Amino acid sequence: CLMEKEAKIIGVIPFYKPNKKDFENIRKYILELDYCFLLDDTGLDNSELCQEIVDMDPQRIEYIQNETNIGLCASVNRGFKLAIERQANWVLVMNPDGTFQNNAIDIYKKYIYNNDVSHVAIIAPVFNLDRKERCASLGTKEVGFPDMSGCLYNAEILDKLNYYDQNTYFYSLDVEYCIRVRKNGYKIIECSEAVLNHYPAETFNVKIFGKTIFKCGRDTPQRYYYQFRSGYYIHKKYHNFYNFSITFYKFLKVILFFDQKKDYFKMMRLGIQDAKKGFYGNITER
Repeated sequence: CLMEKEAKIIGVIPFYKPNKKDFENIRKYILELDYCFLLDDTGLDNSELCQEIVDMDPQRIEYIQNETNIGLCASVNRGFKLAIERQANWVLVMNPDGTFQNNAIDIYKKYIYNNDVSHVAIIAPVFNLDRKERCASLGTKEVGFPDMSGCLYNAEILDKLNYYDQNTYFYSLDVEYCIRVRKNGYKIIECSEAVLNHYPAETFNVKIFGKTIFKCGRDTPQRYYYQFRSGYYIHKKYHNFYNFSITFYKFLKVILFFDQKKDYFKMMRLGIQDAKKGFYGNITER
């Protein structure tokens, strides 16, 4: 059936230190997929721990262990390639802690069946965060830079554009890919009816006189190393305003709100230095 061929959806769930508390999220959608790869980048064999997920349908769910920690970007790229080898038309990437509020996969399929998607590179959900609550609405719209988790990637375009840029390693891999998608004339469509509960970073409450005035994300200094390394790399590659603005926003948050400013500034500086040197691996190997 042509309709089935156009919407063969294979999932890629990148793990780092799998946690059983995330399994309940995965159970909610995994059986709606045609196949799913659990990509474990811990560098250890966690197949026994993940067996309860595989046992939901061993014919369609597969645990894959990276022998060493190769980084999020390389791990997801491995999943992309495995999905395409299995003749995926679309690849769904899901962070383990993410969960859909509704039947998002059916919403995605409905959009694919009823629209010309030959130039649609990514179909994205609405991202519901505890610091920025969103809910479902009707319709679709073209968007610029959705996060990776919960997005459906057009497999043909993925293959044509050669997947994620390996130099992004751990952060902003989705930003870099979205820039490339748009530069090549493809579209990114948000299905406003599909909602993902998303947890990109710890939420930090900014307070004045004990009253929360707004909420923002806060990551560790080590994660800021990767963020500023990728931010600088993407800036040199594209001089893209969106990438510059989110990197500058992170810098402002450190100045205005964070403790341990010296640790953050040190890691930001190291990240930029390593980007200039062309080092894009694990920080422990620098």
